Amino acid sequence: MNQIKQKFPDKLIVGIRIMLGIIFIMTGLMKLFLSDYGAAWAIQLVESGIPFYSFTYYFVPIFEVILGVFLVFGYYSRIAALFIFPLMGVAVYVHLTVTHPGAFPSQPQDPYMPIAVMLMSFIILTKGGGK
Repeated sequence: MNQIKQKFPDKLIVGIRIMLGIIFIMTGLMKLFLSDYGAAWAIQLVESGIPFYSFTYYFVPIFEVILGVFLVFGYYSRIAALFIFPLMGVAVYVHLTVTHPGAFPSQPQDPYMPIAVMLMSFIILTKGGGK
């Protein structure tokens, strides 16, 4: 009975870690390769006043994909979760400052998703990536 109690939270943590990794891989790839999402990403950067537009436009999606791969495979999960916090902090800022209707094609204007991602990252940061 103790084995069941001990393994369930570990499986839940692994599920959260993999789901978080898939979210980051998908969002990074969508920003890079889908024109609608790339345009929305450009609007978000310009309207929120994020500096170094040319660098940020490509670096953040590539970094998201790298973080996602690390999370999916369970490599350095806590470090990856730690790097998610500044990204999602900026995402919350963008959600609160950008009012352009085309800036968020697949999520609400309110920062629900970035906050949920931060909560999942906190679980990975505190509990580890699971086995």
